[in-house]
Amino acid sequence: MTGTWREAGSLVAHKALGELSYEGLLRPEPEGEPDERGHRPWRLDLASGAVYRFSARRGAFDSWSVLAGSATRDGEPVDDPRTLLLDARAELGLTGLRLADVLSELTSTVANEAARLDRAVTAAELVDIDYDSADSHLTGHPRILVNKGRVGFSATDRARYAPESGTTFALPWLAVHRDHATFRGVEGLSADELLTEELGPELLAAFRAKLDNPDDYVLVPVHPWQLDDVIGVLYAAEIAMGSVVLVGESTDHYRPHQTVRTLANATDAVRRDVKTAVSVRNTLVYRGLAAAATLAAPEVTTWLRRVHESDPLLRDEYRFDLLGEVASVSVRHPVFGAVDELPYRFHETLGALWREPIRTTLEPGERALSFAALPYRGPDGVSVISYLIESSGLSADEWLGQLLDLVLTPLLHWLLEYGVGFCPHGQNLILITDEDGVPLRVAIKDFAQGVDLLDEELPAYALLGAEANADMLRWPAHLLVQSLFSSVFAGQLRFIAEILYDDLDYPRARLWEQVRAIVGRYRDAHPSSAARFDACGLFAPDLERVCLNREHLAGEGFDKVDRDDEFDVRSGRAPNPLASADPEGAW
Repeated sequence: MTGTWREAGSLVAHKALGELSYEGLLRPEPEGEPDERGHRPWRLDLASGAVYRFSARRGAFDSWSVLAGSATRDGEPVDDPRTLLLDARAELGLTGLRLADVLSELTSTVANEAARLDRAVTAAELVDIDYDSADSHLTGHPRILVNKGRVGFSATDRARYAPESGTTFALPWLAVHRDHATFRGVEGLSADELLTEELGPELLAAFRAKLDNPDDYVLVPVHPWQLDDVIGVLYAAEIAMGSVVLVGESTDHYRPHQTVRTLANATDAVRRDVKTAVSVRNTLVYRGLAAAATLAAPEVTTWLRRVHESDPLLRDEYRFDLLGEVASVSVRHPVFGAVDELPYRFHETLGALWREPIRTTLEPGERALSFAALPYRGPDGVSVISYLIESSGLSADEWLGQLLDLVLTPLLHWLLEYGVGFCPHGQNLILITDEDGVPLRVAIKDFAQGVDLLDEELPAYALLGAEANADMLRWPAHLLVQSLFSSVFAGQLRFIAEILYDDLDYPRARLWEQVRAIVGRYRDAHPSSAARFDACGLFAPDLERVCLNREHLAGEGFDKVDRDDEFDVRSGRAPNPLASADPEGAW
């Protein structure tokens, strides 16, 4: 365990040096000239007196790619990110309780990374295992330093419910009186049909037999941690009075994704994924389920599908798959739910959302892989994206060109033609390849609180149901386009560019040249949306930098009343790699 703990600590510490420097929280100074691969020695003098040295290459968006294993602190190797945060606490503005909180989350993050490394597989092995099992091997959010803090989980919880543990577990089911619970489903999917499909008629009958008047109740699955730590406490009165009843446990077992609250059925491949409310805090927010968004999800799914089916580019040319959220249940606590001024986490304690799994959409010979898996490196040092390219029989240029087109053109079309901004980070995008690793198409998930609209009226919005229309957020074009800049360009492609340069000697500038060509080709082919394209600023010379670690380290808003009342995550500006090529070849 000592070896994996130090290895995990080194990975997180080197990531911290890069991402905190990218966000301007740390300000290293150059200490020498770049080598032939562009890595330059840097020195970081901190107010505490500690001196860090490391090698790093600057990349797109003025980012930092820190050379693994290069960092030292006062001459000693850096393998504990907690020491770095203590040394830099003045620069990071961390004191007292907030410092203790961040150190706790950081310790948990390193522990979860160490557990992942204990089960590490090669890139070749990761590509061959199923999509849901592969999720347990991933490193998590690429930009957020404490991306596996999971505030609320104990060590025992981590072993039972963290994806890195590789475990599966059954789900308890509750019956909640209809005075407090609401069901929604897409047209043609009633609650009885959903429950029969997900539980089977025998288990459903057994659950209902526990109730005197089953028609008065709504059945809802609950995460076992949530049942013990939250429901058993906050709903103690309702349990005692019989408005909330524990009716049993699923016979199916479920496997957690990186988000912890999304669970894939590990017993029955046809049954849906279940997204449950889990009141742990991870990557900026508590992972409950907001009532309005949860109930609107089937309506959002219906609308997105209607648009998709009417559009030949999305439906036929790109086959850009939507993993629909087809049913949901939300529970309003009779006391906490009636007090609007309480922090949002007290309003999001019980509910569920059923999503179509990617495994049921695959054709024979197709494989599915999360975009978050592409940067993964196995113990042999080989990355997944490099392995896929080399196994595909295509050149790196051909493979990458196909991938970029398959993901960027549909996302641009949704944004510019229909005013829809998804949340297309690596966990929400899924790459479907053939058996050799050739990219075929892309799928996307996460529609509840993951789809926003423009602050203008477009014809497609007239087809949107009233409940969804009232809940979905509206943004001006230059902010809605951050769904691409923050989640795709800065959130994924800047990392992929560095990996391909290191692994395959693929020029970083060539990746961004392909991106510019695809985006420009879309604009030329769709002159009717040119004004919206320009309003988005896709080719603007620079753009606001989204700084997720600044928000997390500031600690503002963890107990905010409105989840969407966000701390300002934008700080400073960065050159836009879509605007023009970098003379030095970084983009």
